[in-house]
Amino acid sequence: MRTLVLGIGSPIMCDDAIGLRVLGELATLNLEGVDLEEVCASGLDLIEIMMDYDRVIIVDAIIDSGHPPGTVMILGTEAFADTVHGTNPHEANIATTIELGRRLQPDRFPGDIKFVAVEVKDVYTVTEQMTPEVEAALPEAVETVLKLIRS
Repeated sequence: MRTLVLGIGSPIMCDDAIGLRVLGELATLNLEGVDLEEVCASGLDLIEIMMDYDRVIIVDAIIDSGHPPGTVMILGTEAFADTVHGTNPHEANIATTIELGRRLQPDRFPGDIKFVAVEVKDVYTVTEQMTPEVEAALPEAVETVLKLIRS
């Protein structure tokens, strides 16, 4: 089974770096049969990146989910069905992106897509430091991805 772990975020926007930081930790483990990809994009740009994988695990920040900062969650694609757009109003939301990928390339698009989402506190401050709550969640986020890889 071809697996991709996709870390989404910005390394200089405080807690938005969580997806990239998780990938950095995973890279030290030399995971066999798992590709790791850092992305600072979202929306339709993700379709091509996810092609030809059986399983994709997306690691990203989530904000205003109703959980305290640092909460690590596993979400399916249905969790994003009610979102309107991505980080700006001119791009597709993740639910639309996945649906479009499945319709355009059903034989090449992954059937198994999971999200490891970490509730964040600050994605607006320009800094390479995450808030203490999100920094403390890093080991749990890494372990959550590893559990999904093993399942």
